[in-house]
Amino acid sequence: MFSLRSDNPRRTSRAASLTAAAAITAVALPLSVAGAAASPLYGSVEGAWRGSSEMGSGAALGSSMPNYDPDNFYSSLPEYVEGKPGQVLKTGPSTLALGLPFVDLTNSKATRVAYVSTDSNGKTIPVTGTIYESSKPWRGKGPRPLMLIAPGTQGSSNACAPGKLAPWGLEYEALPALQALMRGWDVALTDLPGLGTRAQHTYMNRVAQGNATLDIGRAAKNMGIRGVSDKTPVATWGYSQGGGASASALELADSYAPELNLVAGYAGGIPANLGVVAGTIDNGALAAALGYAINGLLYSDPELREPIYSKLNDKGRKLLEQTKDECVPESLLRHAYKDTRTLTKDGSSLTQLMQEEPIASAVQKQLIGTLSPSVPVYIGQGKNDDTIPASQARDLARSWLGKGVKVYYREQDVPSVAPLVDHVIPMMANLSPAVLWLEKVINGQPYELSTADQIPR
Repeated sequence: MFSLRSDNPRRTSRAASLTAAAAITAVALPLSVAGAAASPLYGSVEGAWRGSSEMGSGAALGSSMPNYDPDNFYSSLPEYVEGKPGQVLKTGPSTLALGLPFVDLTNSKATRVAYVSTDSNGKTIPVTGTIYESSKPWRGKGPRPLMLIAPGTQGSSNACAPGKLAPWGLEYEALPALQALMRGWDVALTDLPGLGTRAQHTYMNRVAQGNATLDIGRAAKNMGIRGVSDKTPVATWGYSQGGGASASALELADSYAPELNLVAGYAGGIPANLGVVAGTIDNGALAAALGYAINGLLYSDPELREPIYSKLNDKGRKLLEQTKDECVPESLLRHAYKDTRTLTKDGSSLTQLMQEEPIASAVQKQLIGTLSPSVPVYIGQGKNDDTIPASQARDLARSWLGKGVKVYYREQDVPSVAPLVDHVIPMMANLSPAVLWLEKVINGQPYELSTADQIPR
C-alpha cells in the first residue's frame, strides 16, 4: 500500500513492517471498542454500540485512557499566555511508538513542544504538539520538507491529545507521520487548541485549528531544528477534523503566516460545511461529535450558552457535560446512535437546534471554502463516507476551483462496509498517493489536477 523508496531491501522491508504496525494501531482501538461491546444480543456493530450506549458502559473505558503528563508538562500550562504566534514556551523529550509503548522503531527524534497560537477571538493561547525529526535522507530536490499534521477527531478530553497518546502507541496519526518520516520529511504534529491544555477543546473551530496548524510550523523553525528554516518547503496534512484544520490553514496562511514557505497541502474527509455534516452524524455512531462541537462553540462564544441551554432538557445538558471530557472510544460506548430528539425540550434534534439563530450564525462562521488557498491542494474523500458526506466535499472542491485554486480531487468509490469503517477506508487509501502527490509539487514535477467538470455531482 505504501511506497517507501530505498535502495536497501532490508530497510524497505523494515519500513513496511513499521507501517503495518502503525496501521494496526490506527484501526485497532475503534474496532476493539465495537468488538468488546458485541454479544449475541446484538447482531451488528451498530447494534453493539446501541446496546452499549443504553447500558452506559463507557465510563470504565474512558477512565482507562492514559493521561500521560510527564513533569506536569501539560497541566502546568495556563489558559492564556503572552507572546508571538509560534513562540516556544517549553519543550521536552517524547517518543513515536508503534505498537510497543515508548519504543520508537523509526529512530526519529521526538520533541514535545508547547507554543503560542491565536484563538478565534484573537487571544494568544498555549497549544501543544510534537516535532519529529527524520533519521532518513531526503532524496527529493532542495531542503528537507516539513509536514504539518493536524489530527483527526480524538475527543474532547486532555487525555486524548495526540502528544499524550503517541508515546503509548495509541495514536492513529502515527500513520502519516511514519509515512513522511520514512521518506525523509520532518513532521510537526499539533494537538490542536484545548487538547493537552486546561482550556476546552474548541472542536472544529475553523480559525483556531487553522492557526494552531500553521503555528506549529513556526514553532519548529523557532526551535532551531536542524535544516528547518525560511526556505524549508512546508505542506499541511489532515484527515477528518484534521482535514478541516489543514484546509483552514491553507486558506489562512497568506494572511496569518505569510513567512512560512507553504507549497502544498492535503486535506481529506473535510468537514467543510458543519451544518451538512451535523445532519449526517446526528443519531449516528459518532453522534457525540455534536456535543464536542457545541461545547467548542460555547467556549468560543459564551453568549450562546443561554440560547442553547434553554432548549435542552436534563438529558441534553448531561450529554454536553459528558462530552466536555471524553475520548472517542468512551463517546462511542456512551452516545453512539443517540436519538438527539430526546435531548431537547421540544423534541427538536441537535441538528435542528444548530440551524436556529443565534447558533446558526456561529456555525456558519466555520464554513470552509469562502477563502482561497494560494497553493495546490489534494482533496481526498470517500463516496460512501458515513461520517463526512461527499456532497459537501465536492462543493468545496468546486468552490475552490471557481476561485482559481489548483485542486486535485480524488474520491474513493468503495461499497459501504460498516459504521465509521466507511470513514476510515478513504483515509487509508489516500495515505501513500497524497504523500507522493505532495512530493511531486515540492520537486517541481508534473502533478495531477482536476477540473470542475470532473467533480462528481
